[in-house]
Amino acid sequence: MIIFHTGNSPYARIARVCAHQCGVTHAGGYLGPGLLRTEDNPLLQYSPTGRIPTLVDGDVVVTETRAVCRYLESVGNGFELFAYAGDWTAEMFENTAMSFLDGCMLWAREYRRDAAQQSDWLVGVERARATRTLAWFEAQPALRAGDTPWDFAHVTLAVAVGELEPRGLLPDWRNTHPALAAWETVQATRPAMQAEGRKGDPT
Repeated sequence: MIIFHTGNSPYARIARVCAHQCGVTHAGGYLGPGLLRTEDNPLLQYSPTGRIPTLVDGDVVVTETRAVCRYLESVGNGFELFAYAGDWTAEMFENTAMSFLDGCMLWAREYRRDAAQQSDWLVGVERARATRTLAWFEAQPALRAGDTPWDFAHVTLAVAVGELEPRGLLPDWRNTHPALAAWETVQATRPAMQAEGRKGDPT
């Protein structure tokens, strides 16, 4: 099995963390920075979108983070990443975590553009969205109590908030959201998170 990834993609990191948690081994798949945006992107032989994560297991090709992790759950060691499927409160948590990550990555990509080309409007929209969403997570009772499961939804949140400081987004979020910060600190010590950390190249 191959999980194509770059070292610094949070979406691919979610897949790598989930693979580790499910006991699924994979080899190769690392793509250097910038390769995804060229005609030489090796993923184009598997998917017309050429995006990561892309999982290739024999004749099976799976793209998009949630689908990749569903496949990993199906072939793994029995660890349940989606035990909450059909629980719409839990599904809302997952959807909010992924939407939060999507907005933060859009914001971060805008910051990588030349300063003269950046959209102040877009940055403002995503900053406001991120601020609202962090407040929503901070208020979640289970998270405040540290009593949360370790599943796809919470892996997504842990990876997402871990992107804020390295990418220069809301650098003081830990001071303003102490319950969320304390929760993330604990999640960051999990073996799967430690083994599948950020590598540092831009995406």
